[in-house]
Amino acid sequence: MQVVKNYLYNVFYQLLTVLAPLITMTYLSHVLGASGMGVQAWTNSIVSYFLLFATLGITLYGQREIAYVCDDVALQNRRFWEIQILHTIVSLVSIALYILFVYSMRNVSGEFSQNNHQLYLQTWVIVSGLLDISWYFMGLEDFKKTVIRNSLVKISMVILIFLVVKSPADVNRYILLLALTQVVGNITMWFYIPGKVKLPKISTLNLRRHLLPTIGLFIPTIATQVYLQLNKTMLPLFQNSAIDSAAFYENADKIVKVSLALVTAMGTVMLPRVANYFSKGNMKAVNKAIYLSMDFITALAIPLMFGMIALGPKTTIWYMGANFLPAGWTISLLAPIVLFIAWSNVIGTQYLMPINRTKDFTISVTVGALVNILLNFITIPLWGLYGAAIATVISEAAVTLY
Repeated sequence: MQVVKNYLYNVFYQLLTVLAPLITMTYLSHVLGASGMGVQAWTNSIVSYFLLFATLGITLYGQREIAYVCDDVALQNRRFWEIQILHTIVSLVSIALYILFVYSMRNVSGEFSQNNHQLYLQTWVIVSGLLDISWYFMGLEDFKKTVIRNSLVKISMVILIFLVVKSPADVNRYILLLALTQVVGNITMWFYIPGKVKLPKISTLNLRRHLLPTIGLFIPTIATQVYLQLNKTMLPLFQNSAIDSAAFYENADKIVKVSLALVTAMGTVMLPRVANYFSKGNMKAVNKAIYLSMDFITALAIPLMFGMIALGPKTTIWYMGANFLPAGWTISLLAPIVLFIAWSNVIGTQYLMPINRTKDFTISVTVGALVNILLNFITIPLWGLYGAAIATVISEAAVTLY
């Protein structure tokens, strides 16, 4: 019953995370246009690489480690502070490197020089990553706190977008608003820590023991991020005046993620549960959980995939206007990743990660990243936006097949 509750909590939050941008998408497509939305999508794809370094695989690692020791409060407290202090140090280094990178690129021709100010505004995205301790509550299978707090922040974000973003000139406000709402959402989670997590003696903390395992998980996180963000980064660089294509791809990706929220929410819920079974040596319970999850996820993913293939272009015209029709065709092309990601999520996130088979998980997503990079250089110059979508689908199929 606890798994069902946590799944519903997580589905609600994941849906809200992707529905919030969808609610504002029609409004923003008319107010900011493809160019304004493209600037946000492209600059966000750049900062995402530095956010990736800041998190250092800690989201998955921290969740798993807390699940391993959820029955030992003293050990749990020590693990939390060890992981979070390490997280803070790496995040501060990442912020410094990002600011240095943006400063050094200010005179480079192209999108870097044109959108240098917007890149600086995206620094707040890394700050939000530094403050993110959702992994701790997920490791305890306490999804209610995360969902309630962050849901209120997301709803506030939607309201503020309608109040603050009024014209194409407000693209900077839009970027800053998206980043700062993430910061506020993550700050609110810290209010639960006093009285719940005690700070042990500094001498008992051992940050070094977490460094290599987090780096081990950092590698698959990098690989995953490659085919989540690389397409949006490469589209404007490979095609003249293709910042609009970045907006089309971003909007298509948001719509596909509505379906992905349903199929991947189970992974977040099952990881701590399976990790706890594994720590107790109960492999029978592990196997039963994985088989049930695979059946459930497949039953959801297949109809969602075919529904998006059929309805993508029509719903896009209705929702965002005829100018965004390329995003609709991109949705149809991207739809198969719903099934591929569903299966790889069960095998990777719900099974390989909790039982500490990180190497196998790493190889699978690295294969996907390499396939994606190679195909992008071939398909984007040939077919532009649609080539990026095709590369993504083949990459996800490679991950699942491995």
